[in-house]
Amino acid sequence: MPETNVAIIIVAAGSSTRFGTDKLGVLLCGRSVLERAVAALRKPFPDAPLVLVVRGDQVEQVRARWEELAIRVTAGGERRQDSVRNGFAALDAADDTIVVIHDGARPFVPPDDVMRVVAAAAEGGAALLVTPVVDTVKRLRPDGTVETTVPRDRLARALTPQAFRAGLLRSAWEAAGDTFWTDEAALVERQGGAVVAVYGDSRNVKVTHPDDLAFVAGIFPRRTRVGQGFDVHAFAAGRPLWLCGIRFPGEMGLAGHSDADAPLHAVTDAILGACGCGDIGEHFPPSEERWRDAPSELFVRHAIALASQRGWCLAGCDLTLLAEAPRIAPHRAAMRARLAELLGLASDDVNVKATTCEGMGFVGRREGLAALAVVTLEPA
Repeated sequence: MPETNVAIIIVAAGSSTRFGTDKLGVLLCGRSVLERAVAALRKPFPDAPLVLVVRGDQVEQVRARWEELAIRVTAGGERRQDSVRNGFAALDAADDTIVVIHDGARPFVPPDDVMRVVAAAAEGGAALLVTPVVDTVKRLRPDGTVETTVPRDRLARALTPQAFRAGLLRSAWEAAGDTFWTDEAALVERQGGAVVAVYGDSRNVKVTHPDDLAFVAGIFPRRTRVGQGFDVHAFAAGRPLWLCGIRFPGEMGLAGHSDADAPLHAVTDAILGACGCGDIGEHFPPSEERWRDAPSELFVRHAIALASQRGWCLAGCDLTLLAEAPRIAPHRAAMRARLAELLGLASDDVNVKATTCEGMGFVGRREGLAALAVVTLEPA
């Protein structure tokens, strides 16, 4: 494509009424809908000026997040068309600049599609992405019965991005006044301008209802994080024995600053490792008196919260105890149930098993026990 001046407007000023919550902040494989929409437009044109249009009450909050990435943030208007004009004003684009307009609720658009619609606009002045209508289309009467079948051979669904020469948009806005239009392609059409339809990827879906997320999420490759944790404690007389948050009556406890629940310590370390947050000693140093005899459930919950803040959730846990004593089998079901409860998982997603060391080493000599944990994290 010849050298072309490009500027980008991403419209994210809607109320998400039909979705029920802020759909642009919903995570798709670890990144929000809006982050993916911005990345999709920036990838083919990384140096193009970009204006993000948001609701007026969100400007300051959003600005703090995006302006460090050289993205300008401005307030939207009452209608989508008003928001686009506000974004256009913030660009102050020359007449020959190709202005690319994209919905923030469309997180997926291939870079090639973006480049092709820009090339079409550079040649003809106005272009939009479309995808063919593949379903049979029916026109309905007010009572809900079918009036007729509409021929679909020349029908297409309008997508974004849409692209226009800035001067053409200015002229169209001036001629249209304050009339209503559904998108800028319709605005240009109404003024008699030709808009080139560029066929794009049909997966370029706008997230409008919660059900749309399931479809869109399937487009992006799932990421998985795996973490491992290991802990070992010596037996200590006069202390209660806690394993996986279950107390073992009549058994010798473990030495430690907290309640010394070795399995939960291993699980905590595994979660921290999977989300890149260090280890249990950094977050709960044994030198701090406030953690003396603390229940290790606190440590697990803290690690889960850190993972959540980074966009991850638990998907599975496999725990192995190395112990000659006590006998784990009678308590295994309770340990598994408690661990699943702590992790917010179904019992089928958690496994607890035990083995001896055949009399070898400190475990074999019944001096203590060890725990190994592996956890899997997926994007929340």
